[in-house]
Amino acid sequence: MRVFLSLFLISVLSAKTIRVCTYNAALAQSSEGRLAALLRGGANSPAKRVAEVIQMIQPDVLLLNEFDYDRFGTAATRMNDLYFNVSQNGRPPQDFPYRYVGISNTGIHSGFDLDNNGVVDDTPGDQNYGGDALGFGEFPGKYAMAVFSKYPINTEAVRTFEEVLWKDMPGNLIPPGFYSPEEQEVFRLSSKSHWDLPIEVMGTTFHFLVSHPTPPVFDGPEDRNGRRNHDEIRLWADYLTPGAADYLGGGLAEGARFVIAGDQNADPVRGDSVDVAIKQLLEHPRVAGDFVPERAGEVTATNRFDTATFRLRVDYVLPSRTGFAIEGGAVFWPTGIQEGANLVTVSDHRPVYLDLTLVPLIDEVVGRLKVTRAGPDFQITWQVVDGVRYRLERAADLAADFWEELHEVEVKVVDGMAAAVVSAAGGTFYYRVAASYE
Repeated sequence: MRVFLSLFLISVLSAKTIRVCTYNAALAQSSEGRLAALLRGGANSPAKRVAEVIQMIQPDVLLLNEFDYDRFGTAATRMNDLYFNVSQNGRPPQDFPYRYVGISNTGIHSGFDLDNNGVVDDTPGDQNYGGDALGFGEFPGKYAMAVFSKYPINTEAVRTFEEVLWKDMPGNLIPPGFYSPEEQEVFRLSSKSHWDLPIEVMGTTFHFLVSHPTPPVFDGPEDRNGRRNHDEIRLWADYLTPGAADYLGGGLAEGARFVIAGDQNADPVRGDSVDVAIKQLLEHPRVAGDFVPERAGEVTATNRFDTATFRLRVDYVLPSRTGFAIEGGAVFWPTGIQEGANLVTVSDHRPVYLDLTLVPLIDEVVGRLKVTRAGPDFQITWQVVDGVRYRLERAADLAADFWEELHEVEVKVVDGMAAAVVSAAGGTFYYRVAASYE
């Protein structure tokens, strides 16, 4: 008899389910430091409405787009302590003890006439200045983003890509002849930033990949914003594709668990995006792009997937195919007399969230796998992890749709090692270790 061993991990419903949310909250202000100042005291009306929405959704991990950056994270701290973690109209407070803010390219002046209007405007405060910035913004840090988490963020392992130059992306869509060689030497790909934030959830990790590409409008026939939007979305696709992310210093390890989130400013069917840019992610082999959250409230056949009042789907939460099972999700869009309908109008976007059950990954829960002969039988041993249930399954074909659980085979665990003995009689079988969180 021959014994074939195959590792395969399956998902079951468990307590390890998290809710991940993205929300373009439109809290950007008119001058540097103004957002942090307005949040002082906990009485800012738009922020209170945003907080109440989040208290209704109750996410575990949250990305806010259009949340101005300040170097000490004062605005994010005040948003958490004075708004999210304070009941709004009787809603349950939501505390996010782990937060991340980082530099945004918005409003950082380039020193060049990037919009080709004949003027280099280096005085913050107007649109001409924003047009010459590395990412559009009337002052440094406008339209930035912030992440709020109930689980620890491994800040030592964070990767950010705000300094990557657009010209360094192979096969980029820089509009021919629009930017001079000197401008291309400073012009960055990311209009805000792209962050890879490892978040530790109950002994496991997922990479929160967040961004906010420029809208593919507000330009001319050269379509510079549409082209940039396409390549900003492509950055994550390259990051997930083996061999495609050398210009980023390497991509995300194969098999790693991740969630892509943010206002991508691209719809898979309508709108002005270049070459249906978002399909670079929706159809990526590592992305679970099949599940489409639907909006609540008044829904028609044409608006059921919209995430913004301008009738497009532009906000996304996209998990990896491995490491998660999608349990559900929605576009939070109450209308009419529905609860919360008066709150969401603070922004022209609506929150999008998914409920994700963590699925064990092989390298997380199975180690030092070994098969040895044990007299007439075979012994399978492996290193175990606390909080995980293990079992053996078998099939006559490695590609079988059904695997039989071997109830009669006992998995013994001693000193962190599991052992099980399978019979060498009765034909040729493939065996696999199955695991689920307890």
